[in-house]
Formats: sequence, C-alpha cells, structure tokens
Amino acid sequence: MTPLVLDKTDYDVLNVVALKKMASPQVVAAASGIGAEKVEAVLAGLADQGLVVVAAGSALPTDEAEPALKAAADEHYRVVREDAGVGELVDRFETVNTQFLTTMSAWQQIDVGGRKVANDHSDSEYDDKIIGRLDKLIARLGPLLDALAEHDPRFARYPTRFATAVDGIDQGRHELVSSPTLDSVHNIWFEFHEDLLRTLGRERKE
Repeated sequence: MTPLVLDKTDYDVLNVVALKKMASPQVVAAASGIGAEKVEAVLAGLADQGLVVVAAGSALPTDEAEPALKAAADEHYRVVREDAGVGELVDRFETVNTQFLTTMSAWQQIDVGGRKVANDHSDSEYDDKIIGRLDKLIARLGPLLDALAEHDPRFARYPTRFATAVDGIDQGRHELVSSPTLDSVHNIWFEFHEDLLRTLGRERKE
C-alpha cells in the first residue's frame, strides 16, 4: 500500500515525534516552531491516520510513521536534494560529525593510565576544553543550517535550540552537553543528523 503524502505541517509534526520517539505537544511545538494548540490538532489527525499513538499526553510514532515520512520527504524535498551547494555542505558535515562523535566520547570518558574510564567531571579545565571544542563544531554547522533554512524555515529552529543549550552550559548546567532526557547538545545534534538524512533521502553511514 502506497503511503499517503503528508502535507507540510503534518510532516513537520510527525517528523519531530519520530526523531524524539516520544514527545508532548509542547515539546513538538518547541522543536518545530508550530503553536502548541495547532500541534495538538495535527497530532489528533495523525492518530486518526494511524501514524501516531497519543497516550498520557505524549505522542509515539507507529510503524506506519517512517514510510509516511519517507514518501512526504521524497515529495517535499526534491529541490533541496538537487541543490549542489547543499550537497557540498553535507559532504563537509560528515567530517564535522565524526569530530563531534569523538568530542562527545572525550566528554564521557577520559584516559587514565592508558585506560578509558568514565569522566567524573572533577577536572573543570578538561571539561572546559571539551565544551570549547563543541562550541566550535556547532559554529561549523552554521553554513549548512543556513542553506537548509533557505529551503525550509524549520531548519532555523536548530541554531536557536543549540544556542539555548550552550547558554545553559555556560551557566553551569553541564548536563545540557549530553543528557538523554533534556534538549542537550548531543540530542539536538543527533536529531539534526537524522532529520538531515531523511530530508535528503540518504542512509546513515556506519
């Protein structure tokens, strides 16, 4: 059965739910830039189509969500996929992404006597160096995010989310580097990468 092609608003809402695996209307609104009341109405429609399940105030994607998103992305993002400038920036992103993964590993583990052990974050000088590296890597995303935002304004939400996380880190909330339950730098980056791959119709490189 061929999936229905979602309209753009339905796509944007379902995309956030799929990226986060579970999300409340408020979380979807913050990530997508769509008003919370509109998000609630869209989620109700998506539930009627069998694309999400809403339980305890949060939406979860069903097995039908991914095929629907793929079909919609194939339709909505033909132009961006043909943009050579975006393609070049994406190729550069792969290198930056590898550096990001290495940096996140350095945040989570440190080398002690040739062994990797969990970083207890007692060395503030070490942590500050890692945070500085993350700041530079986020800055290197700027040209790609700007180019994507010219095709779809929703990509302009990512710099705002990164800025909020970085501001929190600068205020001492170091959990915003990698917490799996917050809008941390790690989570935002991961979601952007997945979003980028879906937009361009590409598979993740292992």
